Amino acid sequence: MKYVNVHKSDGLLYLIMEPCLHLAYWCLFRKVYLHNISGVQANKPVLIASNHPTAFVDPIALCLYLDGPVYNMTRGDVFQKPWARFLLEQVNMFPVFRIRDGYTGRERNDGVIDFCQGKMLKNQTVAIYVEGEHHLDKHVKPAQKGLARIAFETYKNHQLQDLQVVPAGANYIWGDRTRDELKLLIGEPIYIRDYWEAYENNSAAAINQLNARIDKALRELCYHVQDPADFELAEQVLTLVRNDFKGRLFPVVEAGNLLFQQEHTALERLNTMSAPDKDTLRQKADTYFSALSRAGLNDAGLHRPEYGNFSWMLFLILAAIPAALGYVLAWPVRYLSRTLTAKVVKKPEFVTSVLMGAAAVLGVVAGAILLITGLLLHLSWMVALTILAPILGWFAFFYRDCWWRFRASRKASAHPERSRLLEMRASLKNSL
Repeated sequence: MKYVNVHKSDGLLYLIMEPCLHLAYWCLFRKVYLHNISGVQANKPVLIASNHPTAFVDPIALCLYLDGPVYNMTRGDVFQKPWARFLLEQVNMFPVFRIRDGYTGRERNDGVIDFCQGKMLKNQTVAIYVEGEHHLDKHVKPAQKGLARIAFETYKNHQLQDLQVVPAGANYIWGDRTRDELKLLIGEPIYIRDYWEAYENNSAAAINQLNARIDKALRELCYHVQDPADFELAEQVLTLVRNDFKGRLFPVVEAGNLLFQQEHTALERLNTMSAPDKDTLRQKADTYFSALSRAGLNDAGLHRPEYGNFSWMLFLILAAIPAALGYVLAWPVRYLSRTLTAKVVKKPEFVTSVLMGAAAVLGVVAGAILLITGLLLHLSWMVALTILAPILGWFAFFYRDCWWRFRASRKASAHPERSRLLEMRASLKNSL
């Protein structure tokens, strides 16, 4: 997979951090699925309309995996301190001042529109998180009108025929844990020129029409559970679908959306299911997952016995020493970053963002100290260890994933209730 920076970024830190963050995402996620990332053309004026599960993880993903720099709209209140404003601007973030955050006065956001128009005139990409807030619920909220207003205002002033809105969906299993999965999907472009005549006739109606198109696109690109009362049931359904899917462990970053299609289809069935059928499904799901919990098992271990076979045991034995070395090297950074995150983070949407940021900064500082010490003392082994530390740290994460799978599978294979639990699982799947 090729990543090309077609445009130079205005933010110096953006250019410095981008290569480093690819490794950080390998540690944060056990798997990253990308779909249609070439759908955002780096030489066209693009407004990305994205959902927003986490504080910074999904914006960074857009920056990492799309061609050219992405300029991200961010809450204006985090720009209040001069040092914060400087750092945020260096990573291509710009503020929007919302009434809900206590800001009044249209003149503040006139600057936002001017900024976006400037990027559109340079054929660059601006990401706007149209739900208006970040949340981990697998539910797409209606798009706010800000993006549509920026798009139509830009077209009115400059008549950019290629001006387009491109929907994007970032999807996670959890969103607030490490070793998660990310599915980043890019939709088809929506050209503003196709709505211009409607806008001239009735601007409010055209904005609503464009927003309806964005909402529909995002619900095709994101996990969407229609009824919040079904959130827990949806998670149980998604667990079954994921454990049925036989994906590859490598490469970590992979093009494809087959798993997401299967998950999305299952959620659509749930959304359209009649109340009696949904009650039956919920009862079977609660019974099955409660039985698993009582037995001390999980669905992956029960359904995937191959993770407990001899080849996996042999790998775990042979890889134990480098994994242990990676664990020891990474432990101070992991401990300090987790401790810091636990102290400062109050909302789950910020957990992975702060954790990754803290680990990245601490890792760079620790690596610099080891490297300088090794060079000054002429300790070649310390220099080599500094270079290998990031790879060994990632390998320790991977090894731990494999160990958990192996242990869960072996435990389930030896459990006396295995056959009964598998029958319950099959009955639950039939209800889908």
